[in-house]
Amino acid sequence: MFSLLLFLAETSINTVTFLLGLAIGTSLLLVGLGLGLFLGKKMSPPVVLEDSMEREQVMRFVRNFATWQSDFAGDFSKYQTQVRSLTQQVAANPEKASVNDVQMLLQRITEANQVLQARLESAEVKLETQTKELASYLTEARTDGLTGLPNRRSFDQKLDERYARWVSHKKPFCLVLMDIDFFKKINDTHGHPAGDTVLREVANQLRMFSEKGVEVARYGGEEFAALLDLSLEQSAKIVDQLRQTIQGLKIEADGVKIPVTLSSGVSVILPEERIGKLVRRSDESLYSAKSAGRNRVYYHDGKLCRPFGNPPPAVPAVTAPTQPNAINTPVNDLQQRLKERLDRFAADEIV
Repeated sequence: MFSLLLFLAETSINTVTFLLGLAIGTSLLLVGLGLGLFLGKKMSPPVVLEDSMEREQVMRFVRNFATWQSDFAGDFSKYQTQVRSLTQQVAANPEKASVNDVQMLLQRITEANQVLQARLESAEVKLETQTKELASYLTEARTDGLTGLPNRRSFDQKLDERYARWVSHKKPFCLVLMDIDFFKKINDTHGHPAGDTVLREVANQLRMFSEKGVEVARYGGEEFAALLDLSLEQSAKIVDQLRQTIQGLKIEADGVKIPVTLSSGVSVILPEERIGKLVRRSDESLYSAKSAGRNRVYYHDGKLCRPFGNPPPAVPAVTAPTQPNAINTPVNDLQQRLKERLDRFAADEIV
């Protein structure tokens, strides 16, 4: 009887030890995956506040996991001590161990098992909840809240991946930058809620293109971006189809139908070229499209910015409410934005 009791006790300890190892191993794997997602990004835009918030979120998860693991390890240690103490009490005087003593020992081991099992289930629930929270936060950190598209941070990571594939396998790709024409004047004329509606509707149209294997994102403000694994001409053709689709929309906001057009710039990665130059050529193409009258697609062939197809007539500016002492004309506004963009290029090259 006593030998059977010891066998059951040792089996119980071994079983729980295996379960504990499995639980901790799985937990570490989940933590590794979560941290991998967090640390795996290569080029994030310099948004210090968001980085700080994301870092704090991950560190809170790690602290919670460390606390859970420490508490659970303590519970298991207590369980082992309790079972061994019970078996040692019987082992000290095996000849005096009665049937009642054996039954009581088995009952106490069973109770200890139940307590540990409850703690294990509770810990698993907490770990699963925390892991889901972390995964959700990492997803939100890379998703634009207004449009639901991937944000600049997520897009930069995809761009890095495309570039790495280009370096290793020479698989070309195109970068497209797109800008809603006269978006500031849409906000000034119809209000920011109407501007938000325009952004969401344009994003919906872009999302349809993303279903065809095109990576799209909100790049910032009224600007969007896309990555296509196609030739320069094929990419420009697809982007021009998107432009025509947007041109045909009349987006309704507060009972007013707002005409919307899109200007785009396309460039393809070239041999021995870095990402910064690729972005700059797409940007130059975009602002060539803006300067030429908007609602058109320009592409950069490595030497010059050229229009794609037969460009439509220039888009007239949206009439905005008259402001006292207003001096900004569409030309002045474009020149200012070009200056800001060139300043940013200069800063990027210095870095």
